[in-house]
Amino acid sequence: MHIFVQIYPQPDVPCTQSFEGLVEAMQGLPGMYFEMDGSFVWVDHACNPAKQMDAMVYDRDGRLAYVEVKGDCSQFQWLLLCRAMCMMPLETSELKVERNDDALSRATLDNALRIHEVRLGNWVTASQIADQLAKAD
Repeated sequence: MHIFVQIYPQPDVPCTQSFEGLVEAMQGLPGMYFEMDGSFVWVDHACNPAKQMDAMVYDRDGRLAYVEVKGDCSQFQWLLLCRAMCMMPLETSELKVERNDDALSRATLDNALRIHEVRLGNWVTASQIADQLAKAD
């Protein structure tokens, strides 16, 4: 499933994650390629065929303003990016993501982030995108 979304912090939940913090949290993931201009490409080779997420990170005053994501990414990639934006611990295997993907962690993501589906012009939750990606996998 191809997505084109912008991920924003909720207006009443200030984002404390910085671009540098996001890079630090995610740079060691297999298939992750960061550029210091704020862009990254992440290829999930564990999927067959491989899934690719292209993104641009925008920050202001040392904090994330929003992240624009395009591509045919996996649910695994989506959830790890959302967790990294919320400064939640990252689990690096799909089994761990599924096991830790309970109602509490989904509620945390949904309360901290708001997602704009650019092509459709509507607002959804991180959980709704995760569910759509799970159906497509």
